[in-house]
Amino acid sequence: MGCKVKSDCLELSDEALLDAGLPTIEMANLFRRFLMMYEVNPKKLREIDIVSKTTEEAEAFKQLYHLPGVKSTRATIYCKAGFTSLDAITCSSPEEIMKKTGELIQKENLNLKISSMKEIKTHIAVAKAFTSRFQD
Repeated sequence: MGCKVKSDCLELSDEALLDAGLPTIEMANLFRRFLMMYEVNPKKLREIDIVSKTTEEAEAFKQLYHLPGVKSTRATIYCKAGFTSLDAITCSSPEEIMKKTGELIQKENLNLKISSMKEIKTHIAVAKAFTSRFQD
């Protein structure tokens, strides 16, 4: 029952979106409005071949770049923290993602901020919308 196109996601019920991790009906409505605006820029995807260091990283980036706001820096952090696919994002809680990426940023002494809880929840919801995890 994974969504293949945006129109599939727009047809999901409020209950399905809440089950996917969005905290309120208002956030579900915001998610729908976001889908109406969100298009992955093909230029964004073209940079993957330039910024990825391995074939495995490029494959991970091809999935992670579909998340809003995710480009090479965030995709690298997600990958190094063990979130190498949309499926890995959907199987994780916002708290787990926040904890693991925060630990990575601290361990590697990166001058970066941890994604906000709202951003992570949006990433999880978008990842679920494009995977079969919406059934779970």
